[in-house]
Amino acid sequence: MGQAWCLNGLARLFYKNKQLDAAEEAASRAINLLPEKDEHFEVCQCHRVLGDIYRSKGETEKAVDHLGVALGIACSFNWHDQLFWTCYSLAQLFSDQGMFDNAHAHIERAKSHAVNNAYYLGRAMHRQAYFWYKQGRLEQAKSGGLRAAGVFEKLGAALDLERCRELLQRIDEKLGGPAASDELDFNGEPLETVLPVVFINSPCSDGIIESE
Repeated sequence: MGQAWCLNGLARLFYKNKQLDAAEEAASRAINLLPEKDEHFEVCQCHRVLGDIYRSKGETEKAVDHLGVALGIACSFNWHDQLFWTCYSLAQLFSDQGMFDNAHAHIERAKSHAVNNAYYLGRAMHRQAYFWYKQGRLEQAKSGGLRAAGVFEKLGAALDLERCRELLQRIDEKLGGPAASDELDFNGEPLETVLPVVFINSPCSDGIIESE
């Protein structure tokens, strides 16, 4: 059990450091060591990080499979934090494919699991503003970005506030307005190549989220 817990943490560290193959190996080994009937939370986390890893590697079907497992486990135990981050990951997955209706649907679900967590809500608002920006819905993006920036400013979340500032700066440039130096930084992810259409269903979803 101790090895599994350590591998789970190691997988997340490798993922954050963009060492995706090492992260995949660590998370897979952790799952193999975990008894699913007893360690649901660790299993849920491992599947979620594997979903993020495969999303980053462009392996969409594997990403959806693992995120679907994580969503099902988290839903069974009503773990709002895991539900939030899994829905957040699914939103990013569909955004990567240019499937923005699906992305917005999942980010709205993520918001519903923020449960009075202002930071989580700010993250979801910021991500949704980014989706609008990529769609060219610039006024909505600016409004959402400003709301997210307000949340992060109140929380003193400096890095997240800087990301909002750059997003707002990009939006202002697209709108043809001046890019004010104090007007807001977003470490945005580039839109990746469109990948095959996939679907996700789970016990706690409103149904299947499909592409248009």
